[in-house]
Amino acid sequence: MEDVTIPSSHQRGVALVIVLAFVVLLSALIVAYLGRTATTRQLAHGTFSENRADILARSALDVIVGDLKQEIVSNSNKTTDSNGNNPVYAPNANANVIAQRSGNPSFVGAESNDPIPNLIRRSVRNDSLAVPSRASAINSYTDGSANGRSISLNRWNKHYLIPRQTGANPTDTTPIGAFVAPDWVLVSRNGPAVETSVGSGNNAVFNSTPTNTNYILGRYAYAIYDEGGLIDMNVAGYPSNSDATTVSHKGVLAFANLQAPAVNISAGGVDDVVGWRNYATAQPAGTFASFNFDTTAAGRYIAGVLSTTNGFVTVAPGTWNNGTNQAFTSRQNLLNFRSSSGFTANALQYLGTFSRDTNIPTLPSSLAMRVTSTFTRRDGTQAQVGELLLRRFPISELGWIGPGGVVAPGTAATVQRDFGLVWNVDHWDYDGPAGISPAPAIQSPLLTTRDPNFFELLAFAEASTDIRAILSLGASIIDQYDSDSITTQIAYFDTASSTVMRAYGVETVPAPPPAPPPPPGAVVINRAFHTVGEFGYAYKTSVATLNFYTVAPNDGAVLDLFTVTPATVYSGVINLNTRNYPALAAALNGALRREGSSAKVNGPNSTKAATDFANAAALLQALGRQDIPRLTASVTHSALGNSEEEQELVARSLGEITQVRTWNLMIDVIAQSGRYPPNAGSGPNTSNPLANFVVEGEKRYWLHIAIDRFTGEVIDQQLEAVYE
Repeated sequence: MEDVTIPSSHQRGVALVIVLAFVVLLSALIVAYLGRTATTRQLAHGTFSENRADILARSALDVIVGDLKQEIVSNSNKTTDSNGNNPVYAPNANANVIAQRSGNPSFVGAESNDPIPNLIRRSVRNDSLAVPSRASAINSYTDGSANGRSISLNRWNKHYLIPRQTGANPTDTTPIGAFVAPDWVLVSRNGPAVETSVGSGNNAVFNSTPTNTNYILGRYAYAIYDEGGLIDMNVAGYPSNSDATTVSHKGVLAFANLQAPAVNISAGGVDDVVGWRNYATAQPAGTFASFNFDTTAAGRYIAGVLSTTNGFVTVAPGTWNNGTNQAFTSRQNLLNFRSSSGFTANALQYLGTFSRDTNIPTLPSSLAMRVTSTFTRRDGTQAQVGELLLRRFPISELGWIGPGGVVAPGTAATVQRDFGLVWNVDHWDYDGPAGISPAPAIQSPLLTTRDPNFFELLAFAEASTDIRAILSLGASIIDQYDSDSITTQIAYFDTASSTVMRAYGVETVPAPPPAPPPPPGAVVINRAFHTVGEFGYAYKTSVATLNFYTVAPNDGAVLDLFTVTPATVYSGVINLNTRNYPALAAALNGALRREGSSAKVNGPNSTKAATDFANAAALLQALGRQDIPRLTASVTHSALGNSEEEQELVARSLGEITQVRTWNLMIDVIAQSGRYPPNAGSGPNTSNPLANFVVEGEKRYWLHIAIDRFTGEVIDQQLEAVYE
């Protein structure tokens, strides 16, 4: 019989303790695992909800942009090429050249009294737009969700585009009382849905059965702002000690005065902007936020501005002192910069970071002119069949026309191509595209196998077939542009007398004979143009210059067909129809009143002129730069002066930096993923059950987008995720 050792009671107790310890450890592990799993599940659910909100926000932006494009189509007269392609959407009324406004506060009097001029629209219930916003009867601020979520008014003004309360500290974004928060757009399984109630049964918004298409998956609210009416801070502003004469000639947004009333950034603040943004180009002394510009550094900046050929869309290359040029890549970047530099927060409602336009005219008569066969344009790009024919003519090519022939970088071939001119001993022959030298007529730009030349565009703008008048005008423009005192002479064949005749430009002293004497009091600037508005110095008759300051007759079409800016797409532009008149005032402030004088437009007068101009545009919207003379005619003479030269400083200041072709918009969208609970119809908000939404995730974006109003194409866009 085998001996069996029976454990003692002490040993049995130890074993029991060990087993219990293992049980406790196992229980702890199980509890920890379950807790970790629950936490992971919550994190996963939160991430999933945030991802859903992100997808919802991006989808909402697609819907909003699609609605804007549909609005363009709905409010236009559509034309296409002969194959039904390349649609052009000409506004069927002046008011429809701009995006329709909705959900804006009412105001009394002129449009300059609009309390929120930047706000184009917000998502609002029961709007009557061509394409409604689709919003339901739930306000994003006053109708809190079932779990207590709402979007405060100061959050809606995080971008500072809405005027703030008077005296507010720089960090207080609370908007003025006229602002009403956007309403929510509910998103069902079938997309955006306008709901008036939570419904019942299979149509209930909280019923998640597969057959219920009304089931709500999320919601979004939005506001759209006219960023094209703002001052683009990637271009605007010039430093201390800049040459006063150069900046007073205007021509580019870089010469807008950011110290003008309303904007009111201090000189030091402007230096900080330019020093940070154009560091490598200007090479200022000091460091952020205390840059210093002497005349040399300021001169480098101005030289960089005037030599820019990329339309300011990208920063200039180069490094200096281990630094580069920079750009405000987002609005939040600008807001952070302001906070660090300390310039006034009140200026932010006038400042933007995104503007685009294409160098294509908007003259109604040009919108039907299309390319009928492919050809290489003067800028080297390929013209495609069906696209719009006319492009603006680059004024810089005037430098190819010298008193003794072709001036580099022009060549005989490019001068003949772009001007129709051939040098002949002591004068130019106009031979046009046919090669008949000298030619008896200027051909119509309707010839669509090439870019129209300089004189053909002048004839188109002036609606003239008089070859002598057009050649004389062109010669006068050349004499204004060049630095010599030799009167430009252009030969043509006169069919009436069957002889070769000459057209003459205008110089202060006629030379050589038989150049005619200049008109009494003629102003000949003899320098390269800063702006197309300086064409106003050119004589179209023996005594009258081009007219850029009266309603009719005027020569505004010239402003739309020529440009200093060579870029196909460029930035640094302001919408002619902006209600944000301080942006226009900054562009006018400091403008030279008369050539050879030191008199400039001061702050109060620039504000008055800009206000008159903006009010006139609001009464009858501009369709292009050709409307600048009409709008200028509304400006009170005392603000600028009584002479034609003084009145035309508006065209000289705004001719190159304004446009109507592109909708430059900032879309502010907040999207929330979530659901309605099964008891949404009974609470907690019994007066508006649609507010009983349970928010699970949220995402906010600012989309900066440029849409061509005449083609519906998106020129450029920047998507900015907003972090709060």
